[in-house]
Amino acid sequence: MTKTRQYQRYACALGAILMTAAIGTPAALAQRLTCNHDTVTLSPGCTPVHFFTGGTDGGDPVGGVTVGSNGTLYGTTNGGGVNEGTVYELTPPAKAGAPWGYNLLYSFGTNPGDGANPQGNLTIDKNGALYGMTSGSCGTVFQLVPPASPGGTWTYNLLYTFAGGNDGCQPWWSGLVLNGKTGVFYGTTAYGGSSANSGYGWGTVFELAPPAVPGGAWTESVLYRFKGGSDGAYPQASLLYTSGVLYGTAYSGGIAACGSAFTEGCGTVFELKPRAGGKWTESTLYSFQGGNDGGLSSAALVINGGVLYGTTSQEDSYYDNGGDCTWGCGTVFSLAPPVSPSTTWTETVLYHFVAPYPPPYSTCPAEQCDASAPVGGVVFGPNGALYGTSAYGGPFGTGTIFEVAPPASPGGPWTETVLYDESFYAPTGAYTSFPQSPFAALTVGKNGTLYGATTGDAGMVFELKL
Repeated sequence: MTKTRQYQRYACALGAILMTAAIGTPAALAQRLTCNHDTVTLSPGCTPVHFFTGGTDGGDPVGGVTVGSNGTLYGTTNGGGVNEGTVYELTPPAKAGAPWGYNLLYSFGTNPGDGANPQGNLTIDKNGALYGMTSGSCGTVFQLVPPASPGGTWTYNLLYTFAGGNDGCQPWWSGLVLNGKTGVFYGTTAYGGSSANSGYGWGTVFELAPPAVPGGAWTESVLYRFKGGSDGAYPQASLLYTSGVLYGTAYSGGIAACGSAFTEGCGTVFELKPRAGGKWTESTLYSFQGGNDGGLSSAALVINGGVLYGTTSQEDSYYDNGGDCTWGCGTVFSLAPPVSPSTTWTETVLYHFVAPYPPPYSTCPAEQCDASAPVGGVVFGPNGALYGTSAYGGPFGTGTIFEVAPPASPGGPWTETVLYDESFYAPTGAYTSFPQSPFAALTVGKNGTLYGATTGDAGMVFELKL
């Protein structure tokens, strides 16, 4: 069974605490509320939106945020609430510079069997209802319906409970993707699908169809059961749905020789195409090679001009996956479709993160270590560049926000820049390297503003204006 990033996060957090204690608190920086740790590169465009306390308001927002109407942000926390996670809403201030409004929409554990520990992003339908998944036990799919009048209570509905075995189990970091024409949702589970892999299975792709009549039961169907090995295994990310085709990444499987003690291959990119009779055909588009090619992707894909873009994290290269990274740097890649039916998809590494600086990162040039482990993937910004977060890297090893800009002329290299390291200043004014470790992708909002979440301490939501 593969090693997941959930357990690596806590070890990294402890290291960050120790490093912060050793480095101390620069007095000149203690009063600045910012998204960067130093005074050399100030960050007026990157500001905290909300700091979680880890109590009833939630904590550990692993899944990032979703932008709704009027710029409202919706998200989940893995913990807090009644100790099993929450769904929250953040409303933008009426006046620039004023605090954002926070509203707790639901606390898991309120009702028996309602799920626990949501770790993926939310999806919004045309009526403003929210849909998401929890990962506790085998996991659930839930719906939150907005109130009929402002200020009312959102209504929680349990749509489906995963059963494991031939069914899926544990949708780790996956959110749901919606077919707007049919109302059908698609998603992945990291486990389940068969009794293979010591009973855990290798993961599934599933669909969840709405009831034929209002108030009826939703219908879940497994579209594909992964087989492990060269076929891929442990899909952990949300799917991309475009032109009737599903695209995704499998964290493991593929090239068997690439694996470490905690993985079974470096992962794949796959597609599912519908065919007659409601069946789907799965194809492996690319198998990551490990080393400088990257591997172990738990990130969703994005598409532009028919070309897929994504990231690999190489989290287990700390052990023995090779390449030139000490801590598992990862890559940003593109995957171009075949130019003719007889050719294959073409993978290109746009950038290979090079952060070979072990803690305490004392050898970083100008205190600017490169990013490491971009587990959340990338999004396109308004200027055609790709933007993402990394869980590790930066001067404190607590993560970064980075940009990968396209070449000035065709065929030239893409250029990576670390925009901010994930070191923040708490509301108390005390300098801290927390919150830190963003695991989710950034989300593009109005006017190209980027939003994201970090998980260190109890976590926070931030905005970044380019």
